[in-house]
Amino acid sequence: MLPKSGDFVVVTKSLKDAIVLYEFSIPAVAPISENLFLTEKQYNALRPNFKHCIVLYDNDYAGITNLRAIKKQYPEVTCTCIPRKYHSKDISDFYKKYKRYKTSEFIKESILKLK
Repeated sequence: MLPKSGDFVVVTKSLKDAIVLYEFSIPAVAPISENLFLTEKQYNALRPNFKHCIVLYDNDYAGITNLRAIKKQYPEVTCTCIPRKYHSKDISDFYKKYKRYKTSEFIKESILKLK
């Protein structure tokens, strides 16, 4: 369901997070497991079609550890997570807690500025 090309794409850790982002017209994809990033083949097929790649993982230990490893292997990607001050580990938790308007504002103020 990704567009063929675009300004940016978000790689997130789960399908539920990709669905939330899709609701805000954010192209997003999730690997088969939250402990994995895209395969090198998948990444190489995806990356030329988008100007920017943003990786949005959980703000817990596993998510931060995975973000560091991804950034080390792919320094050109932008890695981020939901700041802990929101008490939501991922975008689907954020949406559940803060609803649509606040999630939309958060996306505009943080995720979209990363590109």
